[in-house]
Amino acid sequence: MILYGHLLLLNFMRRELIRKFIHVLGYLNIIGFVVISEFIGERAAFLALTLVLLLFLEIEYLRVERKVLIPSQFNIFRKKEKSHFAGHIYMTLSAIVCFAAFSRVIASAALSMMILGDIASALIGKKWGTNRFIFSNKTWEGTIAGFFANIVAGYFFLSALQEPFIILIPMAAAASLVEVFTQKLDDNLTVSIFAGATGQAILWLVSIV
Repeated sequence: MILYGHLLLLNFMRRELIRKFIHVLGYLNIIGFVVISEFIGERAAFLALTLVLLLFLEIEYLRVERKVLIPSQFNIFRKKEKSHFAGHIYMTLSAIVCFAAFSRVIASAALSMMILGDIASALIGKKWGTNRFIFSNKTWEGTIAGFFANIVAGYFFLSALQEPFIILIPMAAAASLVEVFTQKLDDNLTVSIFAGATGQAILWLVSIV
């Protein structure tokens, strides 16, 4: 029985690590948009992201609606994703929204927080998290780890600003809080949008002071 439980834990962690590796690939949205914008133009960059989204939607349609079987070694979907869109749909959609609504540096920082913050909070929370929020299945340990990961992720993009921490800390806090409070929506969409909106608002306030 103990061995069976250990095997289940190992299988769960393997699946989570694969999921988080795929999550890291979300950086391709940032890199791709910036590179295409610089060399071809923003219109082409948005078109590229839209085409990626359409491709993912086609795949998800086959998986969810047509019940196309996924080989077991690639079946890393969570229970709620069995009959709903998976996270990569919302990650790509959030990239389109963020780059359309916010400055490029704020959008990049927000998307980076969504990626690294989620990885840190999930892995630390699953492995060492013991103190759960009353209103959420998230843990304090995972949330704190996610907050510091948000700072690291955002600083890479915001460090060139004159006062980066004025924007960075509130963005990191917003990302962590939204992840905790997001229950029914997909946090791959909500975290980056709320973090980006927070950063853009502060950037605007700083510019007029």
